[in-house]
Amino acid sequence: MAQQVTGVIVDDNFEPLSQATVYYDGSTVGTLSKKDGSFNIDYNPQLNLTLVVRYLGYKTYYLDNPKPGEDYKITLKPEENRLDEVVLDASLFSREEMLEAFKRDFLGKTKAGRKAIIQNEEAIKFFYDKNEKSLYASSRQPIQILNKELGYKVEFDLVDFVSEFSKVTLDSDYQKTNYFGGTSFFQNSAEETRRTKRRRLKAYYGSSMHFFNSLCDGDLKRQQYQLFHKSELVNASDVFEVKKVKRKVRISGSLEVQTYEDSYLVTLVGNDLDVLNKNNSSTGDKFRKSIALLYKGDRSDIIFKTKEFYVDNFGNHTNINEILFDGEMSIGRMGGMLPVNYQPND
Repeated sequence: MAQQVTGVIVDDNFEPLSQATVYYDGSTVGTLSKKDGSFNIDYNPQLNLTLVVRYLGYKTYYLDNPKPGEDYKITLKPEENRLDEVVLDASLFSREEMLEAFKRDFLGKTKAGRKAIIQNEEAIKFFYDKNEKSLYASSRQPIQILNKELGYKVEFDLVDFVSEFSKVTLDSDYQKTNYFGGTSFFQNSAEETRRTKRRRLKAYYGSSMHFFNSLCDGDLKRQQYQLFHKSELVNASDVFEVKKVKRKVRISGSLEVQTYEDSYLVTLVGNDLDVLNKNNSSTGDKFRKSIALLYKGDRSDIIFKTKEFYVDNFGNHTNINEILFDGEMSIGRMGGMLPVNYQPND
C-alpha cells in the first residue's frame, strides 16, 4: 500500500479547519482537509518537497520533508488584519501598464505564457520605486492562473516579485533582472488529450528539467545538447562530475535522517574565479562557473554560483538561488513551467 503523510489542521483555539488546502510545492499532488481538520496525502520519497498548508485568513504553513506515519498536528495562526500600505506619491505608471509588465515577466514570452490567463488580476498590488528603478508586486490571495496551452490550472502563492531596470521604465529592453518566488499547486484544467500531452512534452524539451535529466543520464549528446565553456565546445565530463548517491535529508520534527536512493550529486569541475581568487584575497573562496548551451540551435546560458548541487529523478535541482538561467531556458517563466513531478513518458 502507498505510504501517506497524515495530520490534523486546527486554528489557534484548537478548532479544526475544514477544507484547508494541502499540497506539495510545485507538484500536482494535493488534497483538502476533512470536516474534523484531518488530512492524508500520498508520500513519495523521490519527491523531496515542502508540504504547504493554506487556509484563507491564516498564515501559510510550510513543512519540509514530512515523514510518513507521523501524525502531524498543524496549528495555523490568523493573518494580520491590516490594510495594504497606501503609497502617497502618484505612480509613474498606470495600473494597466504595471499589470502588463508583470504578466510579461511572470508568465513569460512563450506561446503558453502569452495565452495564459490570470483569473484574479484585481488581487495583485503593484508599486514602482523610481529610486530603485524597480517594479514590485504582491498578492494576499493565491494568483489563479489558467494555462490553456499546457492544460493546467495553477494556484501560485506569490511571496516575492521584483523587476529591476537600468532606468526609470517598464521597457524590457532596459531590464536588468527579474525574480519571483512563491509556492505553486498544479491541477489538470481539462481532460489530458494527445494534443495536451504533445504541448507539455514540447515545453519539457529544452527546459532545465530536460537538461539536468539528460546530464544525469549521460545522454546530452543523444538529446542534441552542445556545451560551451569560454566559447569552446566541451564534453560534459569537462564541466560536470555526476554521481548517483543516497542523499541524506533531515525529516521535519525529527532527529532521524532519511536517505533517498534516486538523487544525483553534481559537482562542477574547476572554478572560473580561480585566478582571481589567487590574486585577490577579498574574493576568498567564491565560486562561479558559466556555461553556454545549444539545444537545436537555441542558446541558453547557465551561471553556477555553487560548486555542488543535487538533482532528483524528475530533473529538479537544489540550490535554485545559486543556479541562474538566461536565454531560451529563462523565457518560459510561470507560463512554461511544468509540475516538478512531471514525467515525459506519462
